[in-house]
Amino acid sequence: MKKSKELHHYLTGFALAAVLTIIPFTLVATVGGARSYIVLVLCAILQVIVHLRFFLHLSFRGQQKEDLQLVLFTGFILFLMIGGTIWVLGDLYTRM
Repeated sequence: MKKSKELHHYLTGFALAAVLTIIPFTLVATVGGARSYIVLVLCAILQVIVHLRFFLHLSFRGQQKEDLQLVLFTGFILFLMIGGTIWVLGDLYTRM
């Protein structure tokens, strides 16, 4: 019973991840343009949520809540580092 439920969980995650990958590729290949970026960003955010939930098994219960907070904090620190680097390099580029 447990293996069947776990397999179903992984297959659901795989199907969602595949759909969230196909949508941006198809949109960019056929339509393009500035509106594609919005859909691309939304699909990327949903893709991260699907991976956290279905493959890393993170949720809002007990110990898993602490694990989720750790992952979110790590993502926040990475966002600050990458965003700060882009900001500094952009500022240096405009000054040159």
